[in-house]
Amino acid sequence: MTLADVSKGACVTIENVCAEQTLADRLRALGIAQGERVRLVKISARKKVFYICTDYSLTALGAEVARLIGVKA
Repeated sequence: MTLADVSKGACVTIENVCAEQTLADRLRALGIAQGERVRLVKISARKKVFYICTDYSLTALGAEVARLIGVKA
């Protein structure tokens, strides 16, 4: 399951980030890394933008990036 498959309000744990190194590093700096808990705060009307909350930040991710982040409940 990816972050793009999660329902609004759900808290999940990140299992993996299947992105190229520069993007993975940027996400890690925002607290989006393997083993971290995140909450999906909001999803845009057309499911193009996913707003997630970590211990460190509130971040808006595009759908393409959200599909690269594997999660578990």
